Amino acid sequence: MPKRGTAMPGGRNNSARPARAWTQWHDQAACAELSSRLFYGQESESPAERATREQTALAVCETCPVRNPCRSHAMSLPEMYGVWGGTTEAHRKGARRWSRGRQYEEAQRAS
Repeated sequence: MPKRGTAMPGGRNNSARPARAWTQWHDQAACAELSSRLFYGQESESPAERATREQTALAVCETCPVRNPCRSHAMSLPEMYGVWGGTTEAHRKGARRWSRGRQYEEAQRAS
């Protein structure tokens, strides 16, 4: 288990998936030994601080060998907070909104 305060995809108490299934890719993640503060902001951070932190975190994700499984994990649970697999909270929220809209349009065409 990573030391306290390091990034841990799915959180330390993730019971949604068996530990082995999601820790396999986490062990190879570029963020595994980095502080979780880089990926999760504080409520008191300013928009400028958030943008800077997120850009730094996204740069880490760009070099990550397990970015795709991490992104899939974030979208499937869904992870509401933090930077995951090269996506921010806003990116994932927008993608989910787009997906729901597309599903609605497809249902309308089918009926």
